[in-house]
Amino acid sequence: MTDRNRDAATIIVAGVVASAVGILFYNVMPLYLGTAQDFRGLSTRQIGLIGTVFFTGFTLTTAVGFFWIRRFDWKLTSVGAALTAAAGLSAGAVNDSYPVLLAGVFVAGGALSMIYGIGTTVLGDTSNPARWYGVKISAEALTGVVLLAFLPALVISRWGFAGFIWAMVATIFVLLPLFLLLPKGGPVTEDSGEQTEQSRTTNRLAVGLALLGCLLFMCGESVMWSFMERLGNSGGYDPVAVGRLLAITLVFALTGSFVAVGIGDRFGSLIPLIVAHTCFFTAIATLSRADQFSAYAAGACLVMFSVGLGVTYAVTTAAELDHDGRYVVLTVPAFGVGMAVAPGVAGWLASGGGFAPVLIFGAFSLIGSLVAFIAAAVVERRTALVVPAPTNDGAR
Repeated sequence: MTDRNRDAATIIVAGVVASAVGILFYNVMPLYLGTAQDFRGLSTRQIGLIGTVFFTGFTLTTAVGFFWIRRFDWKLTSVGAALTAAAGLSAGAVNDSYPVLLAGVFVAGGALSMIYGIGTTVLGDTSNPARWYGVKISAEALTGVVLLAFLPALVISRWGFAGFIWAMVATIFVLLPLFLLLPKGGPVTEDSGEQTEQSRTTNRLAVGLALLGCLLFMCGESVMWSFMERLGNSGGYDPVAVGRLLAITLVFALTGSFVAVGIGDRFGSLIPLIVAHTCFFTAIATLSRADQFSAYAAGACLVMFSVGLGVTYAVTTAAELDHDGRYVVLTVPAFGVGMAVAPGVAGWLASGGGFAPVLIFGAFSLIGSLVAFIAAAVVERRTALVVPAPTNDGAR
């Protein structure tokens, strides 16, 4: 894509929609795992393994994204991946076997990650990634809000776990036509002969630290999100109220992403990341004393606000450090590793009968991610002192 068309509205819409489809499973994961346990009689460790298997598939595909993301036709790849994901998810609806369910979510994870990687790369190619990543997170959360708000009463209560899966598949097919608005892909080319930020050499250490920050951030957030419904269940709260709260928490994720859209790159990426981490630590402290529904609700909402704000600037940080335009896709497997580890770890930690270890693990994960992001900023700043910064104001 050239500078002239990479900011086209149709391309941005397609990138946002691709991201929303690619992360669909994550946004409904608490309800998916809870429903699977209720209707299939699975143990806590078994439902934790479902999430781990899904995100293992999610991670493996985009772990090699560096090699294929600029070579594959994005339209054909995203459509084919969507059909594959639908088939993988459907396997869990037509067969009650637990191994079949695991195999299906593994396949779906790999396919959905390709779509998510393409959407992330498309938006990373724009001239203002922070803004469009904010819109991306908003669209992802909004899709989850709709599903979490309506599926329990309209679908799950009548058709159970299988109906929930079919609703997810239907959502993929409804949004699939918009993939046709994607460009074919390929490297970003510059219309101008002037030096741009993209012509600078990427500091791989800085990018690596940012990717580590993405991994740890998503691991800590996902540990909390994947078992948020079970945390409410263990507190004896009304299941309907918990389901509605999960939808409300995604509104807070929307709010966090809207904040990112509003401020863009005005304060850089590090300051918003610090704010997001602070919100998460406050949420952990609140949830540790969640002996009342109001405290549980406040903590859950703060967790998702930090997701909406933090993910936006985590990906933006990697995009800004990626002057070659080839590494930003690796944020997807970085997030995928975090999301793969989280449900299994949470299930194992919670199997002892309490959720305090889950809260502690989430807190330490985000402490690590904040240290990694700060270190990435320091390394990049030192590099900039050695290599003169580009003077083209239009550079990404």
